[in-house]
Amino acid sequence: MEEQVEWHRKEFRGRESELSSITELAKREGVQPNTVSSWSSRHASFPEIVMTKRGAVTTKYYVTAEFDRYREIQRGVARQARTRKSAPPRSKATIARERLATLKAQDDKLAEEEKELSEKLAAVLRRRHQLDEEMGEVRRGLEKELATIQEALRTEQP
Repeated sequence: MEEQVEWHRKEFRGRESELSSITELAKREGVQPNTVSSWSSRHASFPEIVMTKRGAVTTKYYVTAEFDRYREIQRGVARQARTRKSAPPRSKATIARERLATLKAQDDKLAEEEKELSEKLAAVLRRRHQLDEEMGEVRRGLEKELATIQEALRTEQP
C-alpha cells in the first residue's frame, strides 16, 4: 500500500527534519504516545498538526520546537500550581463571625422586604375597606329604590 502524505502547514514541506511524530514526542517526554495524543485533543495551546502520513498506520507530525515550547509552558503552569500558597486556615471564631455577618445581611434584607410587603398589604386593605364602603352605599341605594318601588306597587293595588 502506498503511503499518502497530507500537508496541513505547507511551509514545512522540505523541512521534515524539524518534525516529530507523536511516538517520537512521547519518547522525548518519557510518556506513552496516547498521553501526547490526549494533550493534543485537550489543550487548545497544543501545537498545530503539520503533516499526516496515511498508510497501514496513520502518523501525525508536529514541529518539534513548538512542542518543546508547549511542554515548557505546561511545566511552568504545573510548577506554579504546586508552589501557589493557600490561604492560612481560619479560626472557628473567624468563621462564626463571618457567618454571623452573612446572616445579619440576610436578616436586614428580609426585614426590608417585610416592610415593603407590609406597606403593600396596608394599601390593599385600605382599598378593600373603601370598596366595602362603596358597595354598602350602592346596596343601601338599591334597597331604598326597591322599597320605593314596592311601596308604589302596594298603593296601586285595589
